[in-house]
Amino acid sequence: MFKIALIELQQNFRSAFDTHWRGLAGLAFMVLAMAAIQYDEHLAPELNRLNDGISHVATNFTNKLASFTL
Repeated sequence: MFKIALIELQQNFRSAFDTHWRGLAGLAFMVLAMAAIQYDEHLAPELNRLNDGISHVATNFTNKLASFTL
């Protein structure tokens, strides 16, 4: 009798624990999705602009360096 009650209690804890972790996984997915959207909308264009600027400077430096003859 006690063993059956213990097994039933373990099964109830497992089902509650599984539901809890599924909820937390869903919440983590939502947080990551929102962070990805914010990155695409705000941070990525600024980083692209910065990368274009650095690339432009590097191209100019390469052209000036190549124009020197020894």
